[in-house]
Formats: sequence, structure tokens, C-alpha cells
Amino acid sequence: MTKIKLAALDVDGTLVRRDLSLSPAVIRAVESLPDAGIIVSIVTGRSMGELIDFRRSFPWIRYFVVSNGATGFDAKTNTAFYEKHLPLSIARAIEPEARKYSVMTEVYADGTSYVNRDCWEHTERYTAEFLHHPSLAEGRVPVKNVGDLLARRESDIEKLYVSFENLSDLPRLRAFCEGFPVDLVTSIHDGLEINQKGVEKGTGLAALCDYLGISLDETAAVGDGEADIAMLRRAGLSIAMENALDIVKQSATLVAPSNDNDGAVWAIQQILLAE
Repeated sequence: MTKIKLAALDVDGTLVRRDLSLSPAVIRAVESLPDAGIIVSIVTGRSMGELIDFRRSFPWIRYFVVSNGATGFDAKTNTAFYEKHLPLSIARAIEPEARKYSVMTEVYADGTSYVNRDCWEHTERYTAEFLHHPSLAEGRVPVKNVGDLLARRESDIEKLYVSFENLSDLPRLRAFCEGFPVDLVTSIHDGLEINQKGVEKGTGLAALCDYLGISLDETAAVGDGEADIAMLRRAGLSIAMENALDIVKQSATLVAPSNDNDGAVWAIQQILLAE
């Protein structure tokens, strides 16, 4: 196997436990990667705002691919090295359709997530109480109406994220979205993530490799969700978590213990051992 130069790590369901905590063992394991000459990147569905608390544990991490591959960000230069955002025209067409259901629609843009204030105050309706966790809440900006926000905007957005009160509505909205040039995945929290066509973690990882001058064969990827499949399939070494869906595990080279059992520590050990 080619020596690994870049480790692409997912956050939710991978580095953090179900309660969104980071264990000291996982922190130490991630810190061991640069000591071995391996660059660390975070590849996640979160926005940069949702990573504010996470980055306090890893202030040295420089490279981020966020919103499922919509933006690549270099924290040292404070600039985006890659952007492929959802056109406003598509977001403006989908948001009113989503409004026909009992949903909470989030607009990922400007490094944060905009959400209707009345929905934010009742996230339990959409099984999204976890968003109020201290590690995530800083990444939310409640507004009166995200539809009005989209109408006023002049620039494209990273993605839409829709949480449902009734999961039976998810396939209905998904079917509507399939009429547009978009990429769709269902998150580990049963939310519908809507990105521009061709935007997923795999393309985001490839863009980061181009930025760093590293081949995909020299990368290792660790993840657990549907959104991680494309990244796992493109990396030279791919590791899925035991808590992942079967389709995710089938897309990986190895399967690590679950995130609640610090499986990321085992995964990082395999990356360090790769030759």
C-alpha cells in the first residue's frame, strides 16, 4: 500500500460519540497523525460555524472540507480553496416545496446555518434537539424566515438541510428534489441534505488533494454516514465505523469499532501502520 500522506476524518458518528463528546483517547490519536508526518483534514457535513467548538480541541488543524464537499477551507490563510455551491435558483425552488410539509429547513451559507426562529425554538418536533448541543449551537443563526433570506440573497449557498417531523415526508420531498441537478443524501439524523450536482465528500477530498499536490492513493478516509461513501470509495485506504450502515461498510477497506467505543483510535492506528 502507498504510504499515507493525508487523513480525511469525518466528525459526527466517527470522531465524536453519540452524545457529541470527544474522548481524550480520540484527541490523542488525531494528534499522533501530524507527529507521523500525516496531514489531517476534517471532511464533514457541518459548516465551519458548527466546528467552532470542535476546533478548540484541534486548533492546529488547517484543512477543512465542509457542507459535504461544497467548500474547501484553509484555516491558516482564512480562504476557501474550493467552492461548488448550490445555485440560488434551485434553493429558491426547493424551499417553498419543503414548506408544504412539517419541516425545519436550514440554509447553509456564509460559514453558518440559517434557520427559522420558530423552528429553532421547537427542534424537538423534528428530532433535532441535538443541534442545541454546545458543540453545535454556535453554528446556527435564527432568522424570521429562511425563504425571505433566500429571496434577498445575491450569492449561492452551500447546501440545504431539511429535518422532518414525519419521516414519511422525506421520500416525497426527495422525489421533488430529484427533478433538479442536485446531489441528495440522508444524514445519520434522518435529515435530507441537498447539494449542487456533483458535490459530495469524494469531490471535496479530490479538490483538497489537488490543492496539496497529493494523489488520492496517498489518502486515508474514515467515516460512517451515507455522505461518506463517495469519500471512502476514492481514498487509498478507507475505514468505516461499526455504527455505519451496511452500505457504508461495504464501501470501505476496513471496519473500525463504533464511535461510542473510540473506534477512531483503532482507525488511526491502521493509518499509521499503512505502508
